[in-house]
Amino acid sequence: MTLDQDQTPERAFDRGGPSLADVGERALLRALREIAHAPAPGLIVASGDDAAVWSPEPGTDLAISQDALVEGVDFRRTWITPRRLGARALAVALSDLAGMGARPLWCTATLCAPSSTCFEDVLEIQRGLCAAAGSVGCAVAGGDVSAIDGPLVIDISVGGTLGANAALRRDRGRPGDLVLVTGTLGRAAAGLRLLLDGGDDLSEQERAWVDAQLSPVARIAEGLQLVASGVRCGGDISDGLLVDLERITEMSACGAELWLDRLPVETALVSDFGAAWPDLAVGGGEDFELVATLPEPAVAALLESWPEELAPLTVVGRLVTGASLDVLDHEGGAQMPRPQTSSRHFS
Repeated sequence: MTLDQDQTPERAFDRGGPSLADVGERALLRALREIAHAPAPGLIVASGDDAAVWSPEPGTDLAISQDALVEGVDFRRTWITPRRLGARALAVALSDLAGMGARPLWCTATLCAPSSTCFEDVLEIQRGLCAAAGSVGCAVAGGDVSAIDGPLVIDISVGGTLGANAALRRDRGRPGDLVLVTGTLGRAAAGLRLLLDGGDDLSEQERAWVDAQLSPVARIAEGLQLVASGVRCGGDISDGLLVDLERITEMSACGAELWLDRLPVETALVSDFGAAWPDLAVGGGEDFELVATLPEPAVAALLESWPEELAPLTVVGRLVTGASLDVLDHEGGAQMPRPQTSSRHFS
């Protein structure tokens, strides 16, 4: 019988059953391959050999990225089910491809887990990962498993293609460019704060923020549309708009200003978190939205032609000469205190 992510009910972590030590590596790998059975164009050799073999289309560039989720740092078992964790791990990695304007084609996954880990929990992670991959046409080409004397770690590598020399890059910004973002900011950071506070007795709005944290959406279609529209400077803002825009200004040798009154945030975020809402919307990270810059004369046409089914675009600031990144209450207005950032590792 082929294991399929749609044929088994979702379960929470640590609900019993054989452990990885009981099952062994050979049976584990066989079960993981059975879940990731879907074929994919260009994937000549799939999981099972020493390496997968993939043949890209002629005239395309290859985008490659890698991201890891570490238990206790990026998630807690009490917050999330294994299946949802697998989907989240892939979405986090795919967001880097979206930030380049690339179309995802394959991924590999490495799981490091204690030998006491429930076998079924690992299969659930794989089911969630494979379901998320299938929804965007991304083949699960293989990976690795390893015993670890420590927390659970899921490491995802992703690959995709885009037109030659068409990638969104952080070094393509110029003074005078307007800064745009997709979607709504601060929701996932608000959800993370609620989870850290216990996540109990949540309102419908608060549950939506928690869902934004646990089930992020990689803006693949939006990245593709930005590239198709001729945008060449951009990236994802998984580390927060302040941090990722600063990366653009550093690589583009310019400065920037953000306008607080233009940020796309929910009214409830401002009312519930008061003066701390900019910390969530600008510095909190975890949104997995995109940021892009382009010359002001081109912005109106981009906004007018932007497909309604995609996450909306909002102008939130401007690149400027100099090297500073300032936060203003509005365009041409007063400089505000720099919001706190909470998404950097090792800080």
